[in-house]
Amino acid sequence: MNERENNQLRLVALCRRMVDLWSEEDITDLRDAISEEEKKQNKLTLYGKLFSKSNVNFQAFTNTMKRAWKTDSVKCELIELGFFSFIFQSSEEKRRILESGPWSFVSNLLVLKEGDLNIPEHCYEFMRYAFWVHFIGLPRARVTEDAIRFIVSRLGKVEEIKIEARSNNSRKNSKAKVLLNLFSPLKTGSVINCGDKKWWIDYKYERLPHFCYSCGQTGHYANFCTEIPYEETGLAQDQPGRFGLWLKVEVREVSPYWKTFYGQLELSASDEEVVMETQTEATETPVRTVKDEPNTMVIVPVQHKEAKKMSKIRGQS
Repeated sequence: MNERENNQLRLVALCRRMVDLWSEEDITDLRDAISEEEKKQNKLTLYGKLFSKSNVNFQAFTNTMKRAWKTDSVKCELIELGFFSFIFQSSEEKRRILESGPWSFVSNLLVLKEGDLNIPEHCYEFMRYAFWVHFIGLPRARVTEDAIRFIVSRLGKVEEIKIEARSNNSRKNSKAKVLLNLFSPLKTGSVINCGDKKWWIDYKYERLPHFCYSCGQTGHYANFCTEIPYEETGLAQDQPGRFGLWLKVEVREVSPYWKTFYGQLELSASDEEVVMETQTEATETPVRTVKDEPNTMVIVPVQHKEAKKMSKIRGQS
Protein backbone atom coordinates (compact mmCIF):
# COMPACT_ATOMS: atom_id res chain seq x y z
CA MET A 1 0.00 0.00 0.00
CA ASN A 2 1.47 3.36 -1.02
CA GLU A 3 1.32 6.60 0.95
CA ARG A 4 -1.56 8.03 -1.07
CA GLU A 5 -3.73 4.92 -0.57
CA ASN A 6 -2.93 4.91 3.14
CA ASN A 7 -3.96 8.56 3.41
CA GLN A 8 -7.30 7.81 1.71
CA LEU A 9 -7.99 4.96 4.14
CA ARG A 10 -7.37 7.29 7.06
CA LEU A 11 -9.86 9.76 5.60
CA VAL A 12 -12.51 7.06 5.12
CA ALA A 13 -12.03 5.86 8.70
CA LEU A 14 -12.44 9.42 9.98
CA CYS A 15 -15.65 9.89 7.97
CA ARG A 16 -17.15 6.73 9.44
CA ARG A 17 -16.16 7.77 12.95
CA MET A 18 -17.57 11.32 12.75
CA VAL A 19 -20.67 10.42 10.67
CA ASP A 20 -22.75 13.62 10.39
CA LEU A 21 -20.26 15.74 12.35
CA TRP A 22 -18.08 16.14 9.27
CA SER A 23 -18.43 16.62 5.53
CA GLU A 24 -16.27 17.36 2.49
CA GLU A 25 -17.02 21.06 2.95
CA ASP A 26 -15.09 20.99 6.23
CA ILE A 27 -11.78 20.35 4.47
CA THR A 28 -9.47 23.38 4.66
CA ASP A 29 -7.27 23.90 1.60
CA LEU A 30 -3.72 24.81 2.66
CA ARG A 31 -1.91 23.97 -0.56
CA ASP A 32 -0.81 27.55 -1.15
CA ALA A 33 -0.32 28.54 2.49
CA ILE A 34 3.46 28.03 2.58
CA SER A 35 5.94 30.89 2.57
CA GLU A 36 9.10 30.90 0.49
CA GLU A 37 11.12 31.00 3.69
CA GLU A 38 9.46 27.78 4.89
CA LYS A 39 10.17 26.12 1.55
CA LYS A 40 13.81 27.13 1.75
CA GLN A 41 14.21 25.86 5.30
CA ASN A 42 12.51 22.57 4.44
CA LYS A 43 15.12 21.92 1.73
CA LEU A 44 17.80 22.16 4.41
CA THR A 45 16.05 19.98 7.00
CA LEU A 46 16.49 16.37 8.03
CA TYR A 47 14.43 14.58 10.67
CA GLY A 48 16.11 11.89 12.73
CA LYS A 49 14.93 9.27 15.18
CA LEU A 50 16.97 6.95 17.36
CA PHE A 51 15.75 3.48 16.50
CA SER A 52 16.02 1.79 19.89
CA LYS A 53 16.98 3.81 22.96
CA SER A 54 15.30 7.21 22.87
CA ASN A 55 16.18 8.54 26.34
CA VAL A 56 19.63 10.02 25.70
CA ASN A 57 21.40 13.16 26.85
CA PHE A 58 20.51 15.74 24.21
CA GLN A 59 23.66 17.82 24.65
CA ALA A 60 25.93 14.77 24.45
CA PHE A 61 24.02 13.57 21.39
CA THR A 62 24.29 16.96 19.66
CA ASN A 63 28.01 17.32 20.38
CA THR A 64 28.75 13.79 19.17
CA MET A 65 26.82 14.15 15.91
CA LYS A 66 28.43 17.50 15.13
CA ARG A 67 31.85 15.91 15.55
CA ALA A 68 30.86 12.91 13.46
CA TRP A 69 29.43 15.10 10.71
CA LYS A 70 32.35 17.56 10.95
CA THR A 71 30.10 20.59 11.12
CA ASP A 72 29.34 23.12 13.84
CA SER A 73 26.76 24.98 11.80
CA VAL A 74 23.95 22.42 11.92
CA LYS A 75 21.05 23.45 14.16
CA CYS A 76 19.73 20.53 16.22
CA GLU A 77 16.29 20.65 17.85
CA LEU A 78 14.68 18.13 20.19
CA ILE A 79 11.10 17.42 19.10
CA GLU A 80 10.47 14.66 21.62
CA LEU A 81 12.56 11.94 23.28
CA GLY A 82 14.73 10.36 20.60
CA PHE A 83 13.22 12.48 17.80
CA PHE A 84 15.16 15.42 16.37
CA SER A 85 15.30 17.90 13.52
CA PHE A 86 18.54 19.04 11.89
CA ILE A 87 18.74 22.26 9.85
CA PHE A 88 21.89 22.58 7.75
CA GLN A 89 23.55 25.62 6.21
CA SER A 90 23.45 24.23 2.68
CA SER A 91 21.69 21.54 0.68
CA GLU A 92 25.12 20.12 -0.24
CA GLU A 93 25.97 19.61 3.42
CA LYS A 94 22.61 17.99 4.08
CA ARG A 95 23.06 15.67 1.10
CA ARG A 96 26.55 14.70 2.27
CA ILE A 97 25.25 13.65 5.67
CA LEU A 98 22.31 11.77 4.24
CA GLU A 99 24.36 9.86 1.69
CA SER A 100 27.28 9.01 3.97
CA GLY A 101 25.16 7.17 6.54
CA PRO A 102 23.99 5.17 8.29
CA TRP A 103 24.92 6.98 11.50
CA SER A 104 24.75 5.70 15.07
CA PHE A 105 24.91 7.17 18.56
CA VAL A 106 26.02 4.78 21.31
CA SER A 107 25.54 1.95 18.78
CA ASN A 108 21.95 3.15 18.39
CA LEU A 109 20.92 3.67 14.76
CA LEU A 110 19.88 7.22 13.87
CA VAL A 111 17.27 6.92 11.11
CA LEU A 112 17.26 10.06 8.95
CA LYS A 113 14.48 11.34 6.69
CA GLU A 114 14.28 14.37 4.44
CA GLY A 115 11.79 17.05 5.41
CA ASP A 116 8.44 17.07 3.61
CA LEU A 117 6.28 20.21 3.70
CA ASN A 118 3.09 18.14 3.57
CA ILE A 119 3.81 15.68 6.39
CA PRO A 120 3.18 16.52 10.09
CA GLU A 121 6.16 15.77 12.32
CA HIS A 122 4.33 12.97 14.14
CA CYS A 123 3.63 11.17 10.84
CA TYR A 124 7.18 10.59 9.60
CA GLU A 125 7.91 6.89 9.12
CA PHE A 126 11.17 5.49 10.50
CA MET A 127 10.68 1.78 9.83
CA ARG A 128 13.19 1.54 6.96
CA TYR A 129 16.73 2.63 6.27
CA ALA A 130 19.24 2.10 3.48
CA PHE A 131 22.40 0.02 3.97
CA TRP A 132 25.15 -1.01 1.59
CA VAL A 133 25.01 -4.79 1.17
CA HIS A 134 27.94 -6.79 -0.25
CA PHE A 135 27.48 -10.12 -2.07
CA ILE A 136 30.21 -12.68 -1.41
CA GLY A 137 30.70 -15.74 -3.61
CA LEU A 138 29.04 -14.80 -6.90
CA PRO A 139 30.46 -16.49 -10.01
CA ARG A 140 32.47 -14.01 -12.04
CA ALA A 141 30.04 -14.06 -14.97
CA ARG A 142 27.13 -13.29 -12.64
CA VAL A 143 28.59 -10.05 -11.29
CA THR A 144 26.31 -7.84 -13.39
CA GLU A 145 23.88 -5.06 -12.58
CA ASP A 146 20.91 -7.18 -13.70
CA ALA A 147 21.95 -10.08 -11.47
CA ILE A 148 22.54 -7.83 -8.47
CA ARG A 149 19.21 -6.09 -8.99
CA PHE A 150 17.43 -9.45 -9.04
CA ILE A 151 19.14 -10.58 -5.83
CA VAL A 152 18.43 -7.26 -4.12
CA SER A 153 14.72 -7.46 -5.00
CA ARG A 154 14.46 -10.16 -2.31
CA LEU A 155 15.91 -7.81 0.31
CA GLY A 156 14.18 -4.48 -0.27
CA LYS A 157 14.07 -1.49 -2.56
CA VAL A 158 17.35 -0.91 -4.38
CA GLU A 159 18.66 2.66 -4.36
CA GLU A 160 22.06 2.21 -5.99
CA ILE A 161 24.31 -0.54 -7.37
CA LYS A 162 28.10 -0.45 -7.57
CA ILE A 163 30.22 -2.90 -9.54
CA GLU A 164 33.94 -2.21 -9.31
CA ALA A 165 36.88 -3.92 -10.98
CA ARG A 166 39.71 -5.13 -8.78
CA SER A 167 43.13 -3.67 -9.27
CA ASN A 168 45.53 -5.70 -11.41
CA ASN A 169 42.92 -8.26 -12.53
CA SER A 170 39.62 -8.57 -14.35
CA ARG A 171 37.51 -9.74 -11.42
CA LYS A 172 34.69 -7.48 -10.29
CA ASN A 173 33.10 -6.93 -6.91
CA SER A 174 29.52 -5.91 -6.23
CA LYS A 175 27.35 -4.21 -3.66
CA ALA A 176 24.01 -2.45 -3.54
CA LYS A 177 22.40 0.20 -1.37
CA VAL A 178 19.15 -1.36 -0.19
CA LEU A 179 16.22 0.07 1.78
CA LEU A 180 15.71 -2.47 4.56
CA ASN A 181 12.78 -2.98 6.93
CA LEU A 182 14.30 -2.46 10.38
CA PHE A 183 11.66 -4.67 12.00
CA SER A 184 12.55 -7.67 9.84
CA PRO A 185 15.48 -10.04 10.47
CA LEU A 186 18.64 -9.32 8.54
CA LYS A 187 19.09 -11.59 5.53
CA THR A 188 22.24 -13.67 5.93
CA GLY A 189 22.61 -14.83 2.34
CA SER A 190 20.87 -16.86 -0.34
CA VAL A 191 21.16 -19.79 -2.71
CA ILE A 192 21.54 -18.82 -6.36
CA ASN A 193 20.55 -21.07 -9.24
CA CYS A 194 23.03 -20.95 -12.12
CA GLY A 195 21.37 -23.66 -14.20
CA ASP A 196 23.17 -26.94 -13.64
CA LYS A 197 24.60 -25.77 -10.30
CA LYS A 198 23.42 -23.97 -7.19
CA TRP A 199 25.67 -21.92 -4.91
CA TRP A 200 25.44 -20.15 -1.57
CA ILE A 201 26.38 -16.46 -1.36
CA ASP A 202 26.96 -14.53 1.86
CA TYR A 203 25.58 -11.05 2.54
CA LYS A 204 27.66 -8.53 4.46
CA TYR A 205 26.54 -5.08 5.59
CA GLU A 206 28.42 -1.80 5.88
CA ARG A 207 28.25 0.19 9.14
CA LEU A 208 25.75 -2.16 10.70
CA PRO A 209 24.51 -0.98 14.13
CA HIS A 210 24.03 -3.38 17.03
CA PHE A 211 21.70 -6.26 16.28
CA CYS A 212 20.39 -9.46 17.87
CA TYR A 213 22.30 -12.69 17.24
CA SER A 214 19.10 -14.63 18.02
CA CYS A 215 16.29 -13.01 15.99
CA GLY A 216 18.41 -10.95 13.58
CA GLN A 217 16.69 -7.62 14.17
CA THR A 218 18.58 -4.37 14.69
CA GLY A 219 18.11 -2.33 17.84
CA HIS A 220 18.79 -4.83 20.63
CA TYR A 221 21.20 -7.56 21.74
CA ALA A 222 20.39 -11.25 22.18
CA ASN A 223 20.28 -11.03 25.98
CA PHE A 224 17.44 -8.49 25.66
CA CYS A 225 15.53 -10.33 22.91
CA THR A 226 11.79 -10.73 23.56
CA GLU A 227 11.31 -13.28 20.77
CA ILE A 228 13.95 -15.86 21.69
CA PRO A 229 14.98 -16.22 25.37
CA TYR A 230 18.73 -15.81 25.76
CA GLU A 231 19.11 -19.05 27.75
CA GLU A 232 17.72 -20.98 24.77
CA THR A 233 20.20 -19.59 22.25
CA GLY A 234 23.36 -21.33 23.41
CA LEU A 235 25.28 -18.08 22.90
CA ALA A 236 26.43 -18.12 26.53
CA GLN A 237 28.13 -21.47 25.77
CA ASP A 238 29.76 -19.99 22.64
CA GLN A 239 27.47 -21.95 20.35
CA PRO A 240 27.08 -20.25 16.94
CA GLY A 241 23.87 -18.31 16.51
CA ARG A 242 21.75 -17.91 13.41
CA PHE A 243 23.21 -14.42 13.11
CA GLY A 244 26.62 -13.15 14.05
CA LEU A 245 29.44 -10.68 13.73
CA TRP A 246 30.25 -12.13 10.30
CA LEU A 247 27.35 -10.08 8.88
CA LYS A 248 29.55 -6.97 9.17
CA VAL A 249 31.61 -6.20 6.09
CA GLU A 250 34.72 -5.40 8.14
CA VAL A 251 34.70 -8.95 9.57
CA ARG A 252 36.45 -11.33 7.19
CA GLU A 253 34.93 -14.50 8.65
CA VAL A 254 32.30 -16.26 6.53
CA SER A 255 28.90 -17.33 7.82
CA PRO A 256 28.20 -20.79 9.29
CA TYR A 257 25.92 -21.34 6.29
CA TRP A 258 28.88 -20.82 3.96
CA LYS A 259 30.90 -23.28 6.05
CA THR A 260 28.11 -25.85 5.89
CA PHE A 261 27.63 -25.49 2.15
CA TYR A 262 31.28 -25.42 1.11
CA GLY A 263 32.82 -27.28 4.04
CA GLN A 264 35.41 -24.54 4.28
CA LEU A 265 36.16 -22.40 7.32
CA GLU A 266 37.38 -19.19 5.75
CA LEU A 267 37.65 -17.33 2.49
CA SER A 268 41.07 -17.31 0.94
CA ALA A 269 42.48 -13.93 -0.02
CA SER A 270 41.77 -14.65 -3.69
CA ASP A 271 38.16 -15.65 -3.00
CA GLU A 272 37.25 -12.62 -0.92
CA GLU A 273 34.89 -10.43 -2.93
CA VAL A 274 34.25 -7.33 -0.87
CA VAL A 275 34.01 -3.93 -2.50
CA MET A 276 35.81 -1.28 -0.49
CA GLU A 277 33.42 0.26 2.03
CA THR A 278 31.82 3.45 0.79
CA GLN A 279 34.06 6.25 2.00
CA THR A 280 32.59 9.03 4.08
CA GLU A 281 34.06 12.31 5.18
CA ALA A 282 33.35 11.38 8.77
CA THR A 283 33.02 7.87 10.18
CA GLU A 284 32.00 7.92 13.81
CA THR A 285 32.76 4.85 15.88
CA PRO A 286 29.76 3.94 18.06
CA VAL A 287 30.52 5.55 21.38
CA ARG A 288 29.32 5.89 24.89
CA THR A 289 29.83 8.95 27.05
CA VAL A 290 31.34 8.84 30.50
CA LYS A 291 31.17 11.81 32.84
CA ASP A 292 34.45 12.15 34.73
CA GLU A 293 33.86 15.70 35.94
CA PRO A 294 31.05 18.21 35.58
CA ASN A 295 30.83 19.47 32.00
CA THR A 296 33.52 17.00 30.86
CA MET A 297 32.72 14.22 28.41
CA VAL A 298 35.11 11.35 27.67
CA ILE A 299 34.42 9.34 24.52
CA VAL A 300 35.34 5.65 24.64
CA PRO A 301 34.57 2.77 22.25
CA VAL A 302 31.89 0.24 23.12
CA GLN A 303 32.06 -3.47 22.39
CA HIS A 304 29.23 -5.79 23.39
CA LYS A 305 30.08 -9.06 25.07
CA GLU A 306 28.83 -11.04 22.07
CA ALA A 307 31.31 -9.20 19.86
CA LYS A 308 34.05 -9.86 22.41
CA LYS A 309 33.30 -13.58 22.28
CA MET A 310 33.55 -13.62 18.52
CA SER A 311 36.83 -11.68 18.71
CA LYS A 312 38.31 -14.25 21.08
CA ILE A 313 37.26 -17.06 18.77
CA ARG A 314 39.02 -15.36 15.87
CA GLY A 315 42.06 -14.59 18.02
CA GLN A 316 41.58 -10.86 17.62
CA SER A 317 41.80 -8.27 20.32
